[in-house]
Amino acid sequence: MTSIERTAYPRFKRYFTTKELGEIYTPTKSEIAFAYSTTNGQSNIFNLVVFLKAFQRLGYFPKIGEVPNSILNHVRGCLKLPNEIGLVYENSKTMYRHRTAIREYLKVNPFDKNARHFCVQSVYESAQVMDNPADLINVAIGELVKQRYELPGFNTLDRDESSGRYFCCCIFPIYKCAP
Repeated sequence: MTSIERTAYPRFKRYFTTKELGEIYTPTKSEIAFAYSTTNGQSNIFNLVVFLKAFQRLGYFPKIGEVPNSILNHVRGCLKLPNEIGLVYENSKTMYRHRTAIREYLKVNPFDKNARHFCVQSVYESAQVMDNPADLINVAIGELVKQRYELPGFNTLDRDESSGRYFCCCIFPIYKCAP
């Protein structure tokens, strides 16, 4: 299995400077207007803005528990919401509606079989000149970003086959990496 640290797969940093929080995670007026026009209630507006900013940075929706407190506190402060408001969805349908709205707002497609096709094609071409699984995963990530697709979970991009060989991105059955 390829180490996520050896790839360009985006992740949250452990620590953020005030400058980084301000530049990356401060919602714009149009993003705040989008949130208010999309959902109701302080909690839902907070959730939507947090996931919008996280998606813009990562290219995928993180799990609720993965969003660092520093980001939550920063967004909460930007929206002038009370500290009691947390990143919690009481209804999973609301979370899925928010994700769909965010994808539409950012004009990004969910990962699907078309995205797999783009990955297979680009990785197959790259495999002619490179053989490092991390490099091939980076090619797949780059192609997904270029084609405006949401990134799948890292494990989708790197699955260990029971035979002990790796398929670069379980979606690349054409090219097996060396064990």
